[in-house]
Order: sequence, then structure tokens, then C-alpha cells
Amino acid sequence: MNIKEYVYVSLLTAAAVVMGIIESSLPPFFAFAPGAKVGLANLVMIIAVFTLRWRQVWVMQILRLLITALFTGFSVFLYSFAGGILSLLAMYLMKQFGPKLVSMIGISTVGGFFHNFGQLAMASLLAKTTSVMLYLPWLAFFGILAGFAIGIAGNQLITRVKPIQELFIKESKQWT
Repeated sequence: MNIKEYVYVSLLTAAAVVMGIIESSLPPFFAFAPGAKVGLANLVMIIAVFTLRWRQVWVMQILRLLITALFTGFSVFLYSFAGGILSLLAMYLMKQFGPKLVSMIGISTVGGFFHNFGQLAMASLLAKTTSVMLYLPWLAFFGILAGFAIGIAGNQLITRVKPIQELFIKESKQWT
């Protein structure tokens, strides 16, 4: 990685951390579905997925989770880690299908679902009961909606913000 890439990864990581901390301090957006959030930090992650190499994205995700944990605590870290790693793995696998079969919106939607699935799997593991998974339909619904919205927003950023657009074009040549 060159200096420009280090700076870009650092800026994206910082933006994701700040967005995550801000969102965690806001009142619940979906009062009828406790724990459901839009996932603003995932907007930065979807931009990273489409503008960075995978190794850089994984490093960024781990850094984001660790730094955010300093502000939110260990229990939040466990849930975020499970959801973040599983969703990134799912997005990585989906992206392997290529741009002709799956879009940024589709990849983000899959990421939203698997983020919630990972969090519930961690809750199930910690609570030592699978009954926690009964909450999956609710969270999956909101995860898919949030992933869809984040995918649309990410798509808009990539097409309208010139520096991001240039990185996307550069990285997409390696994708095809």
C-alpha cells in the first residue's frame, strides 16, 4: 500500500467509527424492534468493499470494530464482531459472482441480513439458548431494509463523488 491508500483506508475507518458511535448514542429508530438500527457505519463499509482490495477491507473492518469497542464496551463488541465479520464474509462471497449477476444494492442487502444473523447467533451462544433466534424474522426484515437503503446510498456516493468514483473504477477493473 502506498501513502495515498493508507490515508484513504484511515479516513474510511475513522468515518465508520464516528458514524457507529453517533448511531449508538441515538434513540432507537425502530421502537417496535429493539436493537434494529440503520447501520450508518455500513455505508462506509460498502464503499470500502467496492473501492479497496479485500485485504484492506478486512483490516479496516477489524480496526473499526476494535476502535468502536473502546467507546461502546466489550458486550457491544462481541455482537458487532459476530455481525460485522459474518456480513463482510457474505458480501465477499456475493461479490465473487461479479457485477453482471449482483449489484452493490444486492451485496449490501445480503450484508444487512447476515449482520443481524451474526448478532443473533452470538446472542444465542452467550444466552445458551436458540430461542433468541425467534427474533430473526424481525431483525432480518429490518436488516434487509437497511442493507437495501445503505446499498442505494453507497451507489449514489460512488456515482456522484469523483474521488470515490475514480477508486471504484480502478478497483472494478480488478473485479471483472
